[in-house]
Amino acid sequence: MTDLTMHLTTDEIELWAQGLLPAARALHLSDCSLCRVESERERKIILELVQLQHFAPSAGFADRVMAQVKVPTPSDSWKI
Repeated sequence: MTDLTMHLTTDEIELWAQGLLPAARALHLSDCSLCRVESERERKIILELVQLQHFAPSAGFADRVMAQVKVPTPSDSWKI
C-alpha cells in the first residue's frame, strides 16, 4: 500500500489533531471518509478533555500513598 491508500494509524490521527501530521499523510484524509470520521472523533474527544476542570491532589497525597507502599525485601522472595 502507498502512503495515500494506507489508513492512518492511531499515532498519525493524534499527530493530525495536533497539526503535526506530515502533508503526504494528510492527503489521505481528503480521500478516505473512514479516516476522516475517526480523526474528527479524536479531535472532538480532545476538545472535550481540554474543557474538563483540572484537579490537583491535596497536600501530602503522595506521602500518604507512599507510606502504604510495601517494598519487598530480598528475604521475602524466598518465602513460599
